[in-house]
Amino acid sequence: MRLGLLLTLVVSPLAGQSVRSRLEARVPTAAVPTVDSLVQVAAREGLPTEPLVQKALEGGAKHVPAARIGAAAQEMLEQLRDARALLVRAGDAPPATAAEVTTIYAALKRGVPAPVVERVVAAMPQEPRGSALHAVADLAAHRFDPDSSAGLIIDAARQGLRGERLLDVSTAVLHELQRGHSHAEAVAVASPRGGAAAAAVTLRYTLKLLSFATAPCRGRDAPVRPRVSTVKRAKVARAIPLEEHAHDSSHAHHAGVARRPGDRRGAAALADAGPDAGG
Repeated sequence: MRLGLLLTLVVSPLAGQSVRSRLEARVPTAAVPTVDSLVQVAAREGLPTEPLVQKALEGGAKHVPAARIGAAAQEMLEQLRDARALLVRAGDAPPATAAEVTTIYAALKRGVPAPVVERVVAAMPQEPRGSALHAVADLAAHRFDPDSSAGLIIDAARQGLRGERLLDVSTAVLHELQRGHSHAEAVAVASPRGGAAAAAVTLRYTLKLLSFATAPCRGRDAPVRPRVSTVKRAKVARAIPLEEHAHDSSHAHHAGVARRPGDRRGAAALADAGPDAGG
Protein backbone atom coordinates (compact mmCIF):
# COMPACT_ATOMS: atom_id res chain seq x y z
CA MET A 1 0.00 0.00 0.00
CA ARG A 2 2.76 2.42 1.00
CA LEU A 3 4.81 1.41 -2.06
CA GLY A 4 1.87 2.17 -4.37
CA LEU A 5 1.36 5.57 -2.78
CA LEU A 6 5.07 6.32 -3.06
CA LEU A 7 5.11 5.39 -6.75
CA THR A 8 2.07 7.59 -7.36
CA LEU A 9 3.73 10.55 -5.71
CA VAL A 10 6.92 10.03 -7.69
CA VAL A 11 5.39 9.28 -11.08
CA SER A 12 2.77 12.06 -11.09
CA PRO A 13 5.28 14.97 -10.99
CA LEU A 14 7.37 13.22 -13.64
CA ALA A 15 4.33 12.82 -15.86
CA GLY A 16 3.44 16.47 -15.32
CA GLN A 17 6.98 17.53 -16.13
CA SER A 18 6.83 15.47 -19.33
CA VAL A 19 3.65 17.29 -20.41
CA ARG A 20 5.10 20.69 -19.60
CA SER A 21 8.27 19.92 -21.52
CA ARG A 22 6.20 18.99 -24.55
CA LEU A 23 4.20 22.20 -24.34
CA GLU A 24 6.99 24.66 -23.65
CA ALA A 25 8.16 26.68 -26.65
CA ARG A 26 5.32 25.18 -28.70
CA VAL A 27 2.34 26.67 -26.86
CA PRO A 28 1.93 30.23 -25.54
CA THR A 29 3.50 30.41 -22.10
CA ALA A 30 0.28 31.60 -20.47
CA ALA A 31 -1.56 28.47 -21.69
CA VAL A 32 0.93 25.92 -20.34
CA PRO A 33 -0.22 25.94 -16.67
CA THR A 34 -3.89 25.69 -17.69
CA VAL A 35 -3.37 22.77 -20.06
CA ASP A 36 -1.03 21.02 -17.62
CA SER A 37 -3.64 21.32 -14.86
CA LEU A 38 -6.37 19.90 -17.09
CA VAL A 39 -4.13 16.99 -18.09
CA GLN A 40 -3.57 16.16 -14.43
CA VAL A 41 -7.32 16.29 -13.77
CA ALA A 42 -7.96 13.93 -16.69
CA ALA A 43 -5.29 11.53 -15.42
CA ARG A 44 -6.84 11.45 -11.94
CA GLU A 45 -10.27 10.71 -13.45
CA GLY A 46 -8.93 7.90 -15.60
CA LEU A 47 -9.57 9.79 -18.83
CA PRO A 48 -7.20 9.91 -21.81
CA THR A 49 -4.72 12.76 -21.57
CA GLU A 50 -3.03 12.67 -24.96
CA PRO A 51 -5.97 14.30 -26.80
CA LEU A 52 -5.64 17.31 -24.49
CA VAL A 53 -1.94 17.64 -25.19
CA GLN A 54 -2.50 17.30 -28.94
CA LYS A 55 -5.26 19.92 -28.84
CA ALA A 56 -2.93 22.39 -27.15
CA LEU A 57 -0.11 21.66 -29.60
CA GLU A 58 -2.50 22.15 -32.50
CA GLY A 59 -3.51 25.52 -31.11
CA GLY A 60 0.11 26.50 -30.68
CA ALA A 61 0.92 25.52 -34.27
CA LYS A 62 -1.95 27.69 -35.49
CA HIS A 63 -0.87 30.62 -33.28
CA VAL A 64 -4.12 30.55 -31.34
CA PRO A 65 -4.17 32.89 -28.29
CA ALA A 66 -3.49 31.30 -24.91
CA ALA A 67 -7.00 31.96 -23.58
CA ARG A 68 -8.60 30.14 -26.49
CA ILE A 69 -6.23 27.19 -26.13
CA GLY A 70 -7.15 26.85 -22.45
CA ALA A 71 -10.86 27.11 -23.25
CA ALA A 72 -10.58 24.49 -25.99
CA ALA A 73 -8.76 22.10 -23.66
CA GLN A 74 -11.42 22.61 -20.97
CA GLU A 75 -14.18 21.92 -23.51
CA MET A 76 -12.40 18.75 -24.64
CA LEU A 77 -12.13 17.50 -21.06
CA GLU A 78 -15.92 17.84 -20.71
CA GLN A 79 -16.42 16.00 -24.00
CA LEU A 80 -14.18 13.16 -22.83
CA ARG A 81 -16.29 12.91 -19.69
CA ASP A 82 -19.43 12.76 -21.84
CA ALA A 83 -17.88 10.01 -23.95
CA ARG A 84 -17.13 7.92 -20.87
CA ALA A 85 -20.66 8.49 -19.54
CA LEU A 86 -22.06 7.29 -22.88
CA LEU A 87 -20.09 4.05 -22.60
CA VAL A 88 -21.58 3.44 -19.17
CA ARG A 89 -25.13 4.19 -20.39
CA ALA A 90 -24.63 1.76 -23.27
CA GLY A 91 -23.79 -1.01 -20.83
CA ASP A 92 -20.00 -1.04 -20.68
CA ALA A 93 -18.66 -2.09 -17.32
CA PRO A 94 -16.32 0.48 -15.80
CA PRO A 95 -13.57 1.38 -15.90
CA ALA A 96 -13.63 2.50 -19.52
CA THR A 97 -10.31 2.28 -21.32
CA ALA A 98 -8.67 5.40 -22.68
CA ALA A 99 -8.84 3.95 -26.20
CA GLU A 100 -12.60 3.38 -26.03
CA VAL A 101 -13.25 6.83 -24.58
CA THR A 102 -11.19 8.38 -27.37
CA THR A 103 -13.11 6.33 -29.97
CA ILE A 104 -16.47 7.55 -28.67
CA TYR A 105 -15.21 11.13 -28.45
CA ALA A 106 -14.03 11.00 -32.08
CA ALA A 107 -17.36 9.61 -33.32
CA LEU A 108 -19.31 12.34 -31.54
CA LYS A 109 -16.96 15.00 -32.91
CA ARG A 110 -17.59 13.70 -36.43
CA GLY A 111 -21.29 14.36 -35.95
CA VAL A 112 -22.66 10.90 -35.19
CA PRO A 113 -25.62 11.47 -32.83
CA ALA A 114 -25.15 10.20 -29.28
CA PRO A 115 -28.12 7.75 -29.48
CA VAL A 116 -26.62 6.20 -32.62
CA VAL A 117 -23.22 5.83 -30.95
CA GLU A 118 -24.93 4.19 -27.97
CA ARG A 119 -26.70 1.78 -30.31
CA VAL A 120 -23.44 0.67 -31.91
CA VAL A 121 -21.72 0.32 -28.53
CA ALA A 122 -24.58 -1.76 -27.12
CA ALA A 123 -24.64 -3.99 -30.22
CA MET A 124 -20.92 -4.76 -29.92
CA PRO A 125 -20.30 -5.31 -26.21
CA GLN A 126 -16.82 -5.85 -24.84
CA GLU A 127 -15.03 -5.39 -28.15
CA PRO A 128 -13.43 -2.52 -30.12
CA ARG A 129 -15.94 -0.36 -31.98
CA GLY A 130 -13.53 1.97 -33.72
CA SER A 131 -14.01 0.57 -37.24
CA ALA A 132 -17.79 0.30 -36.83
CA LEU A 133 -18.17 3.90 -35.68
CA HIS A 134 -15.75 5.10 -38.35
CA ALA A 135 -17.85 3.37 -41.02
CA VAL A 136 -21.06 4.92 -39.65
CA ALA A 137 -19.44 8.37 -39.54
CA ASP A 138 -18.25 8.00 -43.15
CA LEU A 139 -21.79 7.22 -44.32
CA ALA A 140 -23.34 10.00 -42.24
CA ALA A 141 -20.85 12.46 -43.73
CA HIS A 142 -22.28 11.59 -47.16
CA ARG A 143 -25.85 12.32 -46.04
CA PHE A 144 -26.89 8.78 -45.25
CA ASP A 145 -29.28 8.57 -42.32
CA PRO A 146 -27.08 7.92 -39.25
CA ASP A 147 -29.50 5.46 -37.66
CA SER A 148 -29.89 3.49 -40.89
CA SER A 149 -26.12 3.55 -41.36
CA ALA A 150 -25.68 2.11 -37.88
CA GLY A 151 -28.21 -0.59 -38.70
CA LEU A 152 -26.27 -1.55 -41.82
CA ILE A 153 -22.94 -1.79 -39.98
CA ILE A 154 -24.46 -3.63 -37.01
CA ASP A 155 -26.04 -6.13 -39.40
CA ALA A 156 -22.64 -6.67 -41.02
CA ALA A 157 -21.04 -7.17 -37.59
CA ARG A 158 -23.67 -9.74 -36.67
CA GLN A 159 -22.74 -11.66 -39.79
CA GLY A 160 -19.17 -11.89 -38.57
CA LEU A 161 -17.47 -8.90 -40.18
CA ARG A 162 -14.97 -7.03 -38.03
CA GLY A 163 -12.29 -4.37 -38.34
CA GLU A 164 -11.49 -3.33 -41.90
CA ARG A 165 -14.28 -5.55 -43.26
CA LEU A 166 -16.78 -3.12 -41.74
CA LEU A 167 -15.01 -0.26 -43.47
CA ASP A 168 -15.25 -2.26 -46.71
CA VAL A 169 -19.04 -2.25 -46.36
CA SER A 170 -19.25 1.54 -46.01
CA THR A 171 -16.72 1.99 -48.84
CA ALA A 172 -18.79 -0.24 -51.11
CA VAL A 173 -21.91 1.82 -50.39
CA LEU A 174 -20.08 5.05 -51.20
CA HIS A 175 -18.72 3.55 -54.43
CA GLU A 176 -22.26 2.69 -55.53
CA LEU A 177 -23.33 6.24 -54.70
CA GLN A 178 -20.54 7.58 -56.92
CA ARG A 179 -21.76 5.33 -59.74
CA GLY A 180 -25.04 7.20 -59.77
CA HIS A 181 -27.24 5.10 -57.50
CA SER A 182 -29.54 6.78 -55.04
CA HIS A 183 -28.74 6.49 -51.35
CA ALA A 184 -31.31 3.71 -50.89
CA GLU A 185 -30.10 1.82 -53.97
CA ALA A 186 -26.46 2.09 -52.90
CA VAL A 187 -27.25 0.50 -49.55
CA ALA A 188 -29.37 -2.24 -51.15
CA VAL A 189 -26.66 -3.15 -53.65
CA ALA A 190 -23.61 -2.96 -51.41
CA SER A 191 -24.91 -4.22 -48.07
CA PRO A 192 -23.93 -7.75 -47.05
CA ARG A 193 -27.52 -9.03 -47.33
CA GLY A 194 -28.78 -6.75 -50.08
CA GLY A 195 -25.61 -7.22 -52.09
CA ALA A 196 -25.93 -11.00 -52.06
CA ALA A 197 -29.52 -10.82 -53.21
CA ALA A 198 -28.60 -8.35 -55.93
CA ALA A 199 -25.80 -10.70 -57.00
CA ALA A 200 -28.25 -13.55 -57.51
CA VAL A 201 -30.54 -11.34 -59.62
CA THR A 202 -27.59 -10.06 -61.69
CA LEU A 203 -26.38 -13.62 -62.29
CA ARG A 204 -29.77 -14.83 -63.54
CA TYR A 205 -30.18 -11.77 -65.76
CA THR A 206 -26.67 -12.13 -67.22
CA LEU A 207 -27.12 -15.84 -67.97
CA LYS A 208 -30.44 -15.08 -69.64
CA LEU A 209 -28.76 -12.50 -71.90
CA LEU A 210 -26.00 -14.96 -72.77
CA SER A 211 -28.56 -17.65 -73.59
CA PHE A 212 -30.45 -15.28 -75.88
CA ALA A 213 -27.32 -14.01 -77.63
CA THR A 214 -25.86 -17.46 -78.31
CA ALA A 215 -29.08 -19.29 -79.28
CA PRO A 216 -28.96 -20.71 -82.86
CA CYS A 217 -31.24 -19.08 -85.45
CA ARG A 218 -34.15 -21.19 -86.74
CA GLY A 219 -35.35 -20.81 -90.31
CA ARG A 220 -34.00 -18.86 -93.21
CA ASP A 221 -36.04 -15.76 -92.44
CA ALA A 222 -35.28 -15.72 -88.74
CA PRO A 223 -33.70 -12.47 -87.51
CA VAL A 224 -29.95 -12.49 -87.20
CA ARG A 225 -28.91 -12.53 -83.55
CA PRO A 226 -25.46 -11.43 -82.54
CA ARG A 227 -23.26 -14.21 -81.23
CA VAL A 228 -21.03 -13.73 -78.23
CA SER A 229 -17.41 -14.75 -78.51
CA THR A 230 -15.66 -16.79 -75.85
CA VAL A 231 -13.62 -13.75 -74.88
CA LYS A 232 -16.72 -11.60 -74.39
CA ARG A 233 -18.44 -14.37 -72.44
CA ALA A 234 -15.44 -14.53 -70.14
CA LYS A 235 -15.59 -10.77 -69.60
CA VAL A 236 -19.26 -11.00 -68.67
CA ALA A 237 -18.53 -13.89 -66.32
CA ARG A 238 -15.90 -11.82 -64.55
CA ALA A 239 -18.44 -9.05 -64.08
CA ILE A 240 -20.81 -11.36 -62.19
CA PRO A 241 -20.82 -10.52 -58.47
CA LEU A 242 -19.04 -12.83 -56.10
CA GLU A 243 -21.98 -14.62 -54.52
CA GLU A 244 -24.40 -16.58 -56.68
CA HIS A 245 -27.00 -17.18 -53.98
CA ALA A 246 -27.66 -15.17 -50.85
CA HIS A 247 -28.49 -18.26 -48.76
CA ASP A 248 -25.47 -20.41 -49.68
CA SER A 249 -22.03 -18.88 -49.29
CA SER A 250 -20.39 -22.02 -50.76
CA HIS A 251 -21.18 -20.66 -54.23
CA ALA A 252 -18.78 -17.81 -53.59
CA HIS A 253 -15.83 -20.10 -54.28
CA HIS A 254 -17.06 -20.90 -57.78
CA ALA A 255 -18.03 -17.47 -59.06
CA GLY A 256 -14.62 -16.82 -60.55
CA VAL A 257 -14.48 -13.13 -59.89
CA ALA A 258 -11.23 -11.31 -60.54
CA ARG A 259 -11.21 -8.46 -58.05
CA ARG A 260 -8.75 -5.62 -58.10
CA PRO A 261 -6.80 -5.10 -54.86
CA GLY A 262 -8.72 -2.74 -52.60
CA ASP A 263 -11.93 -3.02 -54.67
CA ARG A 264 -14.33 -4.60 -52.19
CA ARG A 265 -18.06 -4.90 -52.04
CA GLY A 266 -20.24 -5.63 -49.06
CA ALA A 267 -21.11 -9.07 -50.46
CA ALA A 268 -17.48 -9.82 -51.21
CA ALA A 269 -16.48 -8.82 -47.72
CA LEU A 270 -19.10 -11.17 -46.32
CA ALA A 271 -17.81 -14.02 -48.42
CA ASP A 272 -14.25 -13.36 -47.23
CA ALA A 273 -15.45 -13.65 -43.65
CA GLY A 274 -16.12 -17.36 -44.16
CA PRO A 275 -19.12 -19.66 -44.44
CA ASP A 276 -20.13 -19.04 -40.82
CA ALA A 277 -20.56 -15.31 -41.39
CA GLY A 278 -23.97 -15.53 -43.04
CA GLY A 279 -26.99 -14.31 -41.16
